[in-house]
Amino acid sequence: MPEPLREQLIDPVCGMRMNPEESPAVTSYDGRSYYFCSDEHKAIFEADPEKYAAIARKAETGQ
Repeated sequence: MPEPLREQLIDPVCGMRMNPEESPAVTSYDGRSYYFCSDEHKAIFEADPEKYAAIARKAETGQ
């Protein structure tokens, strides 16, 4: 039987797809959690969260 698909999220700084359970860094902004492939990307996001939150929204909607 195939393994169930795991949720894949996108690091809004670099666009890398990852499993949130394996993400080394996470932060919250505007009531939502954002996952990152590194602490460096988390720091970049936190310096300008609105910019990267907008990028994440566009990536999710495919625009």
